Amino acid sequence: MKAKYFLAAGALGAVLALAACGGKASFAINGVFINGAGAEVGVPNSGLVLQNGSDTVSVPAGASRFTFPNTIDYGTEYNVTVKTQPAHMTCGPVGGSNIGSAGRTTAINVLMSCSQNSYTLSGTISGLTADGLSIINGSNGTGLTLVKDATTFKYPEAIPVGVAYGLSVLTQPTGLRCTIANGTDVMGDADRANIVITCVPA
Repeated sequence: MKAKYFLAAGALGAVLALAACGGKASFAINGVFINGAGAEVGVPNSGLVLQNGSDTVSVPAGASRFTFPNTIDYGTEYNVTVKTQPAHMTCGPVGGSNIGSAGRTTAINVLMSCSQNSYTLSGTISGLTADGLSIINGSNGTGLTLVKDATTFKYPEAIPVGVAYGLSVLTQPTGLRCTIANGTDVMGDADRANIVITCVPA
């Protein structure tokens, strides 16, 4: 442990000495993608472009690490942000920002994270003149109970892009029979508000 500390301190001291003598110490900006548990993960979708000022780097699908093509000099500020989001996802710096100054550490390693975009299911209801109607999404098992005289609904859980959903009636209201139209599909890149629940006398 002490050996590692002295090596790191020595490397930093060399950088500071070089800068003090008028030399140009250069630093590469590296980064890693992590999940919520802090483990390194690859970005599954293509299209992600990161930027630091005018410098950019494209991250291919499946990559878990990146390095900007240009180095920065000692004392130069950096700020890694997302220029273009990948398909169906939202990425960003862990903690909200990746801002720093070259030379504070012997290496620049920033942390990024990405999550699949999710969208909502909603629709209209007609003929619900009694209590007791419950619907369920078969893909995740989450249910929703609808009250008498409701004319609209919104499913409580957002569905990630690319995930299949299937709404069905779990329990029928008293004296009625309800059916669901447009309740089965694969979530795309927008909220789905076209689901129609129709109730008629049993």
